[in-house]
Amino acid sequence: MSQCWMLSSETVRKLLELPETGMGFQFVEGLVNGARKQLLIFNAEIAYDVSDLQLSDSDEPAAILLNGTRVVQDIAGAQVMQGNLSVSSLTVASPRVLGGGPAGHHTPLGPSAKLALPSSLVKSYSLAASRQFHRFSALNPDKRVNTTTGDFLAGTYATTHSDFPFAPSGFAAVGRYALPNILPASYHFQIEAPLGTQVTFGTVAPAYGQAGGGVEVLFVSAVKNSQHPPIWPPPLGDD
Repeated sequence: MSQCWMLSSETVRKLLELPETGMGFQFVEGLVNGARKQLLIFNAEIAYDVSDLQLSDSDEPAAILLNGTRVVQDIAGAQVMQGNLSVSSLTVASPRVLGGGPAGHHTPLGPSAKLALPSSLVKSYSLAASRQFHRFSALNPDKRVNTTTGDFLAGTYATTHSDFPFAPSGFAAVGRYALPNILPASYHFQIEAPLGTQVTFGTVAPAYGQAGGGVEVLFVSAVKNSQHPPIWPPPLGDD
C-alpha cells in the first residue's frame, strides 16, 4: 500500500521549477532519507510513494498502460502520513507532449518506470495571435497558476479553447486528459496567451485506466495572462 505525504516547502519550491509530466501531476524520483523513491506528485504538494510497486521500465505499450493502472489502484487506498516529506536530488519524467523540450534550463532525466504513453500528433509553434487556453485541476489553489494575475509557470499543461467544451465536468476532464487523479479535476483556470507564445500541442494517449483523446498543450516557458482582470471561472460539476 502506498503512503501519502504533504511535501515540505523546500520540496514544493523545487518541484515548481520542474515541468509537469501531465496536467496537474509529476512523476519523479528522488532521495528520501537517503533512499531512492519513486513518487507521484499532485499540485507539487501531495506525494504518493509508489516505490514498492516494482513498476516496469519497459517501453512496450502494454507494460506502460499496466504501470499506470496499478499506480491509480494503489494510491486510491494509500495511507495518509503525518508530517511533511522532504525530497532531494529530484528528477522528473519527461513531459508527455514530446518535442517541446524541458522547461527553462532543466534537463529532466526522468524516472526509470514508464507511466504513460507519449502524446501523438505533436506540433510546436509560436502563436500568431493571442489565444485562450484552459487548465483543469483537482486542487485549488493550483500552485502553477498565479492567484493574482493568472500567469502560468514554465512547464505547465493546459488544453485548447476548442477542446474545452468536451470536458464539461471534473470526471470528464480526468478521462479526456488521461489523468491519474483519484479526485475529479473540477477546478477550471483560463488564460489568454499573447502573440508569440511558444506552445507544444499533442493528442492525449490512453493512460491510468482512462481513454484520453483530448488535446493537451505544454507551455515550455512561463506565459503571461493577457486578460486584465483575469477570469476566474466557477468550479465545474463533478459528473
